[in-house]
Amino acid sequence: MTLGLRSDFETETLTALTAVGVSNSVISAGVNVCFQVTVTGIGTNVVVRFEGSLDNTNFFNLDQGVVDTTITANGTYGYALNGCPVQYLRLRLVSISGGTPNVACVIGAM
Repeated sequence: MTLGLRSDFETETLTALTAVGVSNSVISAGVNVCFQVTVTGIGTNVVVRFEGSLDNTNFFNLDQGVVDTTITANGTYGYALNGCPVQYLRLRLVSISGGTPNVACVIGAM
């Protein structure tokens, strides 16, 4: 399914991450995107990066300041990004500090 292709809000669940690496990518036709990240089993922290691509091969940080996001407690967090005209979206788990975390992500777009 292509996110954001219909006129209403659509969501897609990414593969959960338990080790440093990347989720699967999803196609998006939307420019308003929300990443819902749920973390369980956290030790000290996990660092994630919201990534986009135009070709599904070369991905870049969607944060214009090229800043990664540090999460320090279990829970569900939302990150809204506006004006992201990219075709592919994914989540990168950059680092884990303690614990055995599970990082789940749902992306919404319109």
